[in-house]
Amino acid sequence: MNRLEVLLLAAALGTSVQGSARGENFAYTADARELIGHATVVDARPLAACLHRSVANAKCLPASDFLGPHGRLAAFTDLYWLLGTAGIAARDAVLVVGDNPRERDFVAGMLYLSGQAAVTVLNRPISDGAGLPVSSLGPGTARGMLRQPIYEGTVRADAIVLRSELAAELQSGHSPTLVDGRPESAYWGETIRASRGGHLPGAQSLPMAELRTEVGRGQMRLPPGPFVVYGHDPFESVAYFTLARAGARAQARVLPGGWVEWANHPTLPMDAETYPDSVAAPIAAQPTPAAQPAKPAGAAVAAIVGLLIMITSGWYLRRKNKA
Repeated sequence: MNRLEVLLLAAALGTSVQGSARGENFAYTADARELIGHATVVDARPLAACLHRSVANAKCLPASDFLGPHGRLAAFTDLYWLLGTAGIAARDAVLVVGDNPRERDFVAGMLYLSGQAAVTVLNRPISDGAGLPVSSLGPGTARGMLRQPIYEGTVRADAIVLRSELAAELQSGHSPTLVDGRPESAYWGETIRASRGGHLPGAQSLPMAELRTEVGRGQMRLPPGPFVVYGHDPFESVAYFTLARAGARAQARVLPGGWVEWANHPTLPMDAETYPDSVAAPIAAQPTPAAQPAKPAGAAVAAIVGLLIMITSGWYLRRKNKA
């Protein structure tokens, strides 16, 4: 999807496209007691876990619901339908809870990019209560079949950098600062999970696990000023974006397709470029009798006639000798 398509989509949905200030209405919290009862709670865990025990009446919205085939992000039109069936209104303040930090951050990031008015991420596991009153805990609720209400979000297009835009900026020599959130082995092309290994030209390496530790300690090594983050795929890229923007309060934007989308286009440049080991071609099998060229039909008939003559002659000679 290009920038024009994002604008047209927003117009068709009756929404606007605008940017957002640094960390605006997007933050981590370790204490959500004041938000309970005032914010819509979204549980990012698998459906069964949410239905079993969550914040009472939380909206069950697993991370997998946002992804289409092969881990691709669903279209914004589909995402808006999804959020409507979950009973989420774009104007509401939302508290995102979960156990797996990446799943939780991914869902929070998708809500923020889709235009949720305010998103707070509870960075404590909800399965152990997260320090919330026992009276506030209970089963979550699954999505319905219809949109209630219709989700009318504001696409935060200024927080998104599309592959085509980044390629044009790189070609013009005005590339933004890039931060790679994958492990160092992937950054250097030692681990390859796409058609090519390596990293985007000039990207700095700050693995997600390291940044999460730094956010917990309050000591971040993120570069100053606006920058673009990416991970391996859409799931990891958006989760890393949330960690950087809501957790570290940094001026981050996201390349939502991640490394996979970039690496699978062979004309796009990269640093530390590597390729998977070539697979040896299988040894050609010897042709089977069925695969050999068929003998001419005339030759086959002659061979059969000759065999019959030999058999008949032998039978005749044996009969004659006995006589």
